[in-house]
Amino acid sequence: MAASSTMAISAAHAQAVSDAAPAADAADIGVGGLQEIVVTAEKRATNLQKTPISITALSGDSMRKAQIRTLIDVKSLVPGMQMGETDGYAQITIRGIGIANFVPGADSAVALNLNDVYVSRPIAQLTGLYDLSSLEVLRGPQGTLFGRNATAGAINMTTTRPTDSWSGYGRLTVGNYAAVNAEAAVGGPLGETVGIRVAGFIDKHNGYGRNETTGNEVADKDARGIRGTLVFEPTPDFKATIIGEYFKESDRGAALHYQGSAGLIPLPGTSGQPILSLLQGGFVTTDRQNTVTPLDSAFRLRTSAVTGILEWTSGPFGVKSITGYRDQDSRTFTPLDDGSTANGFYVAGEPAKQFSEELQFHYNTDRLHATGGVYYFHEKDASNPGVSPFKYSALQRFFGPIFGIPPIPADQDYYVDFVEIGGTLKTTAKAAFGQLSYEATDGLTLTAGIRYSHEKKSAALNNSFSLTAPWTPQTPQPAVSYRDSTTFSSTTPKFGIQYQVDPRTLVYATYSKGFKSGGYDVTAVAPPFKPEKLTDYEAGIKTTLLDNRLRINLGGFYYDYSNLQVAQVIGSSVFTTNAATARIYGGEAEVTFAPTNNFQLDVAASYLHARYREYCGPSSVQVAFQTPAGICSPTAGALPALGVIDFSGRKLNNAPTFSGHTAATYNWDMPNGNLSLRGELEFTTRVYFTPDNVEMISQSGYVKQNAFLTYTSNAGWHVTAYARNISNKDTWTSGQVSTPILGSPVHGAVSPPRTFGVEIGTKF
Repeated sequence: MAASSTMAISAAHAQAVSDAAPAADAADIGVGGLQEIVVTAEKRATNLQKTPISITALSGDSMRKAQIRTLIDVKSLVPGMQMGETDGYAQITIRGIGIANFVPGADSAVALNLNDVYVSRPIAQLTGLYDLSSLEVLRGPQGTLFGRNATAGAINMTTTRPTDSWSGYGRLTVGNYAAVNAEAAVGGPLGETVGIRVAGFIDKHNGYGRNETTGNEVADKDARGIRGTLVFEPTPDFKATIIGEYFKESDRGAALHYQGSAGLIPLPGTSGQPILSLLQGGFVTTDRQNTVTPLDSAFRLRTSAVTGILEWTSGPFGVKSITGYRDQDSRTFTPLDDGSTANGFYVAGEPAKQFSEELQFHYNTDRLHATGGVYYFHEKDASNPGVSPFKYSALQRFFGPIFGIPPIPADQDYYVDFVEIGGTLKTTAKAAFGQLSYEATDGLTLTAGIRYSHEKKSAALNNSFSLTAPWTPQTPQPAVSYRDSTTFSSTTPKFGIQYQVDPRTLVYATYSKGFKSGGYDVTAVAPPFKPEKLTDYEAGIKTTLLDNRLRINLGGFYYDYSNLQVAQVIGSSVFTTNAATARIYGGEAEVTFAPTNNFQLDVAASYLHARYREYCGPSSVQVAFQTPAGICSPTAGALPALGVIDFSGRKLNNAPTFSGHTAATYNWDMPNGNLSLRGELEFTTRVYFTPDNVEMISQSGYVKQNAFLTYTSNAGWHVTAYARNISNKDTWTSGQVSTPILGSPVHGAVSPPRTFGVEIGTKF
């Protein structure tokens, strides 16, 4: 079946291995040097080296070869990108900008798009990468073409479409921790006008650690998914595509690991061991992968989605309709204490439904490229009753059958601070946008674009809580109900200039804006917080040298960032507020060098200066001497207390000064195939997880190593031996400080330990 539009053509071309790809085929380094990479960052197919945006593009084949199965695996390949997971929520950060609060209803500043459909809920963004034709990471605000919640950038993923002949692949991976990963896809024509493709995967492994109280494993995984694609192309000018998919995960999830207490009390005889405050008994395990909780954590997620795409072209004109519907249901149960007594829990359920429609109009000639359209989005996001802590008997009745929570005698039942937190958020967003690029003279192209967005958010919240002493039997207080709605509007322009110095060198500069939605905290009764706003000044150069064997892409940026949404621990709750402005600037480099047809070197590096300009807020830690009078308050801070201090000049969360990735691949031609050896290094400097910038709530700099040895036969089958995190470094991927009611415990998620295994696979 012939492709019927430039957007369709891009899906096939995007399989070329990028300058940041994690693995390389022998064919990727051809006689003419490095292959061309085609991307769709401007909603049309363009050559990466002629696209004036900072982009890292990966192919589906390269991701499969490097055992990349989730977005967390991608982050080391993308300069300026950090990735973690907290309570199942994806924590994606690009250039120091990400998500403020890990609760139902929270929005990320990185727009994740699957087959051109925005995936709004962070808890549904780690559902596995399988049978993709391409993955593109766009750095910098994409407010004109992608709209709301693309302040930091966008991640665009495209699944593989049916081809005009039957093709497919299958692979089976086994590894330590009893890991089993199976993935397969097959597709082809059902006639002259209809094509079909079906893909699926299973990903399982035992826990990376154990609960030292219960003896059970923690951080295991049991996930699976299936996707079907049907394409109808009755004429060369029209194509209809429908994609349906289902995902399910049921395991103990990425447990929160206790790091200590932000309110440490030095006691004689503890040998420096961090202890939780007297509200709870607890200690830090000697093995970071382990936990000590009276109950095991658990995670459940189910998502289903349907996408319909209609494409019509006539000469230079094109119309594209993208309709998407997504339905999810998640439940998270996380004990927050670290001892043998069941004191506190975090419980959250987040059923959500979303519908979106985007209508695009395209006009493309040799000198003029124009894209415009309208957009509609509606979402209902709910939070089931749940909190840390909870009435134990209610917790057992609601979640016990699912998570195995044992019953408790009636005379031992108790309420503790915050009995119930829950509610419903509704979002309706509308937008109109347009962007055109015109080649004014040979080599000189001017770009202008604008998007107007309007959205309404409504909140219906119900909170019941107690203000008496924690950890004692109590009577719940009357519920506090909160009903409110608010609207936001934003105009996000883009202006750019680019000059093709010669056929292999592009220089460019852009000015653009982005915004992240405001809204409500489902877990707190509070006024709405405002949208974030960001202004970006960016310039770069892309060049290919040495007869197409050396590719160098460099970029620099400067951000003015206002109305930062930050999570603040106030009393017994965590609130999202607009409390800060920031200045962010830096640069990134992506270099690919293939001096011969058998060797390739990839380097990606980032420098980032991301600091608060003005930010006064409550500290997450107890400090000996807090802010003096006159800076953030008229009186000096008390001792000891979690008071307001001045964070101005401190680093933003998840914003290392230096980070990067380097990889070397060598191919040997064999009599009946090819042998490939690839080594990777990932490095980063210290990362802070709170504005306090204290070492206890941070991850120090580290270097990790991966290796892959692959034999590929001429008959189409392959065998790969791999090892990831060879030096077995356990690093924190996130950190958070909970309410002082719990003793200000510091918890975080830990990266996987060393993993290794063997994969066999085939393709046809």
